[in-house]
Amino acid sequence: SFHIPKESHIALVGQSGAGKTSLINVLLGFLPYEGSLKINGVELNQSRLSDWRKQIAWVGQNPLLLQGSIKENLLLGDIQATDAQIEQALISAQAKEFTDKLGLDSEIKDGGMGVSVGQAQRLAIARALLRKGNLLLLDEPTASLDAQSENLVLAALAEMSHNQTTLMITHRIEDLKQCDNIFVMQEGEIVQQGHFNQLKDQGFFAELLAQRKEDIQ
Repeated sequence: SFHIPKESHIALVGQSGAGKTSLINVLLGFLPYEGSLKINGVELNQSRLSDWRKQIAWVGQNPLLLQGSIKENLLLGDIQATDAQIEQALISAQAKEFTDKLGLDSEIKDGGMGVSVGQAQRLAIARALLRKGNLLLLDEPTASLDAQSENLVLAALAEMSHNQTTLMITHRIEDLKQCDNIFVMQEGEIVQQGHFNQLKDQGFFAELLAQRKEDIQ
């Protein structure tokens, strides 16, 4: 069981295969569920999914880009944005340098051909910034970026999340320290919940933290 209060910033952690992405896919309405999952008091499987998804801005590890121009991809999902808003989103997502070179009318082929993985990730982040959903879902959104770009993009997402409810899958210790709450997943279950300082020396989270520190060294 879990509860995500409005405008809270929640981190979701666990080993690969623990069920983190599956949980996000349930929230997006892509996977069925048993038990109860209520959004603002309404059972999700009783809701109109199209209306619910309009409330969500999502950035995953493998962003979806469709055949069409860069601008069309930025405005997917009927986003109404001005040129000035698009420019600001591209700046915040560290994407403006390459979009200026390519041009917003530059064509992307199916599957994101025509831009690199890192560039596709930046465009997906810019799109999320433009979407301004009430719920921001982030599945390791900077996994394909270099360290400098990662820090800048995470700063933009952190700024964006101030007025939104955010659920983020992350392995970065700095992100975890800044979250209101951490959900720790193991084999499909949330086994711990709490602030970083509450969890850092106990249970499975302490093991994950020790492993992470070892990996960094």
